[in-house]
Amino acid sequence: MSEVKIVATLTPFPEHVDAVRTAAKNMVKPTHGEAGCLQYDLHESRAVPDVRELEKEGRVSFVFIERWKTAEDLKQHVAMPYHDEFLAILDGKLESLNVQRLTPLS
Repeated sequence: MSEVKIVATLTPFPEHVDAVRTAAKNMVKPTHGEAGCLQYDLHESRAVPDVRELEKEGRVSFVFIERWKTAEDLKQHVAMPYHDEFLAILDGKLESLNVQRLTPLS
């Protein structure tokens, strides 16, 4: 089976940034302990309306960059009780949640 790559972007409502940040950070350590986890990195992102003016930052998002040995490993991850707890914490706090599966072109 082939490796699975995921990018998940969580954009919280402004009043929930701190709660979402804390919940997202709490996902990293247990996920790193999963047998099929190759990479599970969390980043804080700021929208930049114009790359020539980096000081003008917009909305905060949190971005997970994930690599899993197999699709089954990813399925096991989302079945973990702490993943369910994470989703419950996020409920009503996100403007958007975007999950993308990446496929290499070369």
